[in-house]
Amino acid sequence: MGDWAASRQKARLDRREAIDELIARVRFEVRLHLAEPTAISRYDDLAEVFALGHSECAALLAHRRLLPWWERRLLTRFARRLHGRAIAGSVADVPAGEAVTGAFRVEIARLLPDAGDTGARYDLQGRGLLTVLRLALGARGEAWPDRHEVASTVARNVLVCSTAFLRRSPWHVLWPVYRVRGLRLWRL
Repeated sequence: MGDWAASRQKARLDRREAIDELIARVRFEVRLHLAEPTAISRYDDLAEVFALGHSECAALLAHRRLLPWWERRLLTRFARRLHGRAIAGSVADVPAGEAVTGAFRVEIARLLPDAGDTGARYDLQGRGLLTVLRLALGARGEAWPDRHEVASTVARNVLVCSTAFLRRSPWHVLWPVYRVRGLRLWRL
């Protein structure tokens, strides 16, 4: 194996380890909430929830060209499932280190929960599982009458999605892992 191929293999391995570490941080946050829910939340501001999700999603999707095509596809699908369409779509539009709250006012307004949001538990609106969890934990989640049930259900769904992603293989692109929730069929 040549030097270029060896360095490429090492870069892929390093990138996979960085992705697994980011997922471990998310899983720790979710498990911490499931073990001991707190009354005080740091997710009260909607713009901060978006900015935090954006930075995590950007770190997850950084240097994804090092990965093989099947793993890039699974990573993009996982990031969209975890953070939502609005946050995953904003990653390519913002240079590194820039503030995102001013440029994405419409996307941030779409995350706003309302009282008639019956699909929040299963994220039928496409906000992203982690975003819905943070909204349910924050002050904005008071609009949901079943706020604690939303938080616990979404937290378990985040753990299931991340477990399925950590076992990734090329076969998952062709034959995805499905899970039935409500009336929809989700691809993990």
